[in-house]
Amino acid sequence: MNALELEFLKRLQEWRTPEIEEFFLQITRSGEGFWLLAIAGSLFWVFGARIAYRMGFALATGDLLTGALKSTVCMPRPWMLDPAIVPVPEAQYGAFGYSFPSGHTANTALLAGGAAAAARKGWVWILAVAWIGLMAFSRMVLGVHTPSDVVASLLLAAPAVMVMGRIYDWTERNPSRAWMVLAGAALAAAAAWGFVRFKPMPEGGDPGFSKDAFRAVWGMLGFFAGWFVERKYIRYEPAKLGGYRVVAVAVGVLVLSLMIGNLPRLLAGFAGLEAASYIAAAANPIWIFVVWPLLLKGLEKPSPR
Repeated sequence: MNALELEFLKRLQEWRTPEIEEFFLQITRSGEGFWLLAIAGSLFWVFGARIAYRMGFALATGDLLTGALKSTVCMPRPWMLDPAIVPVPEAQYGAFGYSFPSGHTANTALLAGGAAAAARKGWVWILAVAWIGLMAFSRMVLGVHTPSDVVASLLLAAPAVMVMGRIYDWTERNPSRAWMVLAGAALAAAAAWGFVRFKPMPEGGDPGFSKDAFRAVWGMLGFFAGWFVERKYIRYEPAKLGGYRVVAVAVGVLVLSLMIGNLPRLLAGFAGLEAASYIAAAANPIWIFVVWPLLLKGLEKPSPR
């Protein structure tokens, strides 16, 4: 992070008005956990495996890489480097952890890019690029990331979307070998956990800043375990639900919201707050890809004879 980038943030800060701040706050909130999971879940419950899993493969892997990279570079937030930078308070509240790269930007690019790559339609790409661009700009306007942070996120997301999409397609062509991807994900998660857990902390570093990476580890494990179980034992087919897909989305998103808002608190009593957040990170994709699709099987229309 150089002086020119910090100066750029100060120029954006001068441009802010209450209306501009509120607009970009709404943009940045669309890249937070609940909305990303709700979008991924809704696409899965309505359209099925291909789009949702291509997104999920990229998002789970890219989120892990982002968390590990944050804990490797250990870049402080902009306002910690220059007190003249005053972030929007509502954005600063959610900007915990290190600065480089931007998790909001990376996750939006992974999700939207994964969806567009799977859909292979021009208008989907237009929407995806618009959302990604607005997200990247919002993080700078709100004063919580620098240009380097958001550019690095985009450079991380692009190959992750391409490579992980191809890996998912390979598992569909070779279902008997899907366990290899699950094993690889478990090994990658274990390696990332060990690296973040045992790497030396920088002088004055906050151990709590690594929690992003640990949550990503558990989220990745939950996603790939859920994908493996669903593809092997459930094989959810939303076309068989007909109009019940509306119910699938409404109830699925409602339960997901309740889980995100309450599960960590309910688990904290016996697991501790930190461990509860990790368990919840794994439980959310299990709900989306295993529990709710299994329950929805009872609403499937019988196949015509």
